[in-house]
Amino acid sequence: MRPGHTPPAGYSIPITRPWLPPLGEYVQQLDRIWSSRMLSNFGPLAVELENQSRAYLGARYLLSASSGDVALMLAVRALDLPPASRVLVPSFTFNSTVNAILWNGHRPVFVDIDPETLNVDSRAISRRLEGVGAIVATHVFGNPADIDALVGLAAQAGIPLLFDAAHGYGSLHDGKHVGTFGTAEVFSLSATKPVTSGEGGMVATNDPELAERIRYLRAYGFQNDYVSRFVGLNGKLSELHAALGLLTMKRVEDALAARFRHVVAYRDWLAALPGISVQRVSSADRSTYKDFAVLFQDGFTRDRVEASLADRGVQTKRYFRPCHTMPAYRAFVDGPLPVTESAYSRILCIPLFEELTDAERGLVCSIIEKALARPVAVRSRRRDAIAVEGCPQHAA
Repeated sequence: MRPGHTPPAGYSIPITRPWLPPLGEYVQQLDRIWSSRMLSNFGPLAVELENQSRAYLGARYLLSASSGDVALMLAVRALDLPPASRVLVPSFTFNSTVNAILWNGHRPVFVDIDPETLNVDSRAISRRLEGVGAIVATHVFGNPADIDALVGLAAQAGIPLLFDAAHGYGSLHDGKHVGTFGTAEVFSLSATKPVTSGEGGMVATNDPELAERIRYLRAYGFQNDYVSRFVGLNGKLSELHAALGLLTMKRVEDALAARFRHVVAYRDWLAALPGISVQRVSSADRSTYKDFAVLFQDGFTRDRVEASLADRGVQTKRYFRPCHTMPAYRAFVDGPLPVTESAYSRILCIPLFEELTDAERGLVCSIIEKALARPVAVRSRRRDAIAVEGCPQHAA
């Protein structure tokens, strides 16, 4: 265990751990705040974070918010949909995606996912477009959704397309950053993300009218004059959070490269084991691998591996739990989602973070291999020759 590291209770290897800059660098940022005495209200650090992120992502407009959850709520509100609109959304997503639809008075319509990418199935979307007001799709674990198909379907139906890109800060589609597609894309900067401000979020869009509405909505509905043009809320990103965001954002490519190195090694080891698959990422795309998901041949095997890892102090997650199975959303279930339910019954996310050591990663893999009770005699050791699918710019 590394000095100063306190793992979650009962776990020696956590599933994730946020990278933090040297404390002295953060204190330097705090000195700026103490000098300006500006703690919030879109101060200089928040504006700087917006400007740097806009340049990195290539979006025309980039607006920060106090959390990814709030950013998502603002983005849905800014779409200005008719009341009680039906919104297509995957059930295999984090609760925030569905909450944002409901908080805005709309009705989620759950659709199934692709069994390999774990993103929403564009074919399922195409079958349910009639009478729909919008599409909300998730870049699951940072894996870009079927962007081209979804953009085409939204245009065909004449409805907005919103991407929940909470995991996608740094993801690429055909060489372009996630954040430049659809009507808008929403990012989270919470502690589990490769780029974090502790809590925070962003909305990226190329639509000037949408950006202007969000600018008002995130500040009580007014700008400077205290006269609300919209029913807004307090969605301001504080300077204290922006300070941390600036320090983690400036090293995003280093952070992702560290994750990709672990992904290469995980894939190399696990690919040789029977009955295991991992999330498929298009060769034209890059995922951030906010989480590394392993899919087993059946739930029994997953449970056995999960228990073996827990016994050795390795934290895992069955992630995402499908929203349509939760009490808060069951009223909106209108049909089976067999692929979603199958994926959840077999999925396990295993540790992945920048400071994960090779020894810790190797221990995770060896526990999985032993739990399967079918050891493989030959495994390729040529990790340096294997490019990660979904990480076309990086190799181990």
